[in-house]
Amino acid sequence: MIYQANDFGRELLGELNRGYDVVRISRWAMATYMKYSGSTDPSLDGEIMKIVAMEEGPEFEMTEEQLREVAQRLMA
Repeated sequence: MIYQANDFGRELLGELNRGYDVVRISRWAMATYMKYSGSTDPSLDGEIMKIVAMEEGPEFEMTEEQLREVAQRLMA
């Protein structure tokens, strides 16, 4: 079974509803990436890695609003 973009979008929205914390969300995205490694929609890998990279520095961070937009786009 392939982990779809809408699955990740829905789960990302759930994480954001728990609160906006760049480190926690970044680490959650990495754990999700590892959990479904090899069984994700190929177009999803880049989207996940953008979120993973947020922990690497402020230049990579997305605002809560930007992350919510990503989640909505992935769920569409």
